[in-house]
Amino acid sequence: MSDTEPTPPSVSRGLPPGLIERAVNIILRPLPTWETIAGESASVKSIYMGYAAILAAIGPVCHAVGGMIFGRGVPGLMVLHTPPLAAVAEAVVGYVLNLVMVYVLALIIDALAPSFGGRKDRLAAFKVAAYSSTAAWVAGVFGLIPALAILGLLGFYSFYLLYLGLPRLMQAPADKGLGYTVVVIIVSILLWIIVAAVGGAIGGAAMMGLGGAALTQPEAQGRLTTPVGGVDLGKLQKAADQMSKQAEAMKNGTAAPVKVADPVALAALLPASYMGVSAIGPSTSSGGAGGVKVAAAETSYPVNGGTIRLKISDNGGLGGLGGVMAAADMNVSNSSAGGYDKLTTQNGEMVSEKYDANARHGEYAVIADGRYSITAEGDNVDMSALKSLVAGIDMNRLKALGG
Repeated sequence: MSDTEPTPPSVSRGLPPGLIERAVNIILRPLPTWETIAGESASVKSIYMGYAAILAAIGPVCHAVGGMIFGRGVPGLMVLHTPPLAAVAEAVVGYVLNLVMVYVLALIIDALAPSFGGRKDRLAAFKVAAYSSTAAWVAGVFGLIPALAILGLLGFYSFYLLYLGLPRLMQAPADKGLGYTVVVIIVSILLWIIVAAVGGAIGGAAMMGLGGAALTQPEAQGRLTTPVGGVDLGKLQKAADQMSKQAEAMKNGTAAPVKVADPVALAALLPASYMGVSAIGPSTSSGGAGGVKVAAAETSYPVNGGTIRLKISDNGGLGGLGGVMAAADMNVSNSSAGGYDKLTTQNGEMVSEKYDANARHGEYAVIADGRYSITAEGDNVDMSALKSLVAGIDMNRLKALGG
């Protein structure tokens, strides 16, 4: 029976008619299913209520139930069972964010369409965002049993579904479809990272923050604002254009060589000593594959009974990917009695900060232009020591070394 034909609700299964059939078909028979979806009359509301709102609940619910029954941790060493109230709160936050992500991704797909020769169509963009997410949502069932959680990686099949459906529904020409898909996949990964980070920030404050958040339409301000940050659509479109050109050049074999900093020059930026002790090293590396080139230098410092590892990188070969990262303005945090992690944007730079107070293990990284990164990771150290070390590296000198 066609999904577009009105049918009585299925009382026995309690699911909208056609939902299981659609989910199975988009996974097993994606090409003909995308053709069917393209010609269907639907609305954002009908797709939300009859499809997304149900499948998006699988992962959060299974993860919460698995945490309560089986616990999380390393069997035989330490297993912690999630308290019922915390599990429910985490499931609710994760579920809401899954639904928010679909809408945000649809807005971005629609906004980028003209950059790749496609046409703006909000409904078509929402179809792509919702139905391509099917594999990721269904794979969430493996969260029920922690030992099988690794099988959740099967959700990456959603990227293949996106690759097949995006150009078709947004009517992007074949020569630009690859670049369009690559940019949207990168944005999807960023959004999933945000969902994972915010989903862990359970509690009343997190839920209150979501309840008062709003989405700003991109046409109004050239910027998309979400409960956990924003995306500068102008910068994103520039990055999209760059990645499209890069993809085309790689396809035609005309891609210009990418210049990255000399790793020896990067090593010269590493302090010879820190907190009164000499550095061990440094070591350097460079290389690349598939058009991606990276140069790096790193060293370590044995300080106060602990160790700090410092790494400076020029990820120049990422090209347009760096532009996509630079377009994001993130503000995500998650804290507990045992530590915290944050992902923020400060003065145009992405800052990642993680600390485990019990193990006294921390990581602090600053990424500029989506390309240059300074990362300090330490054991048996305080976060202040990591921050101070990174702050002592001149980011402007690092940028000057790149091509």
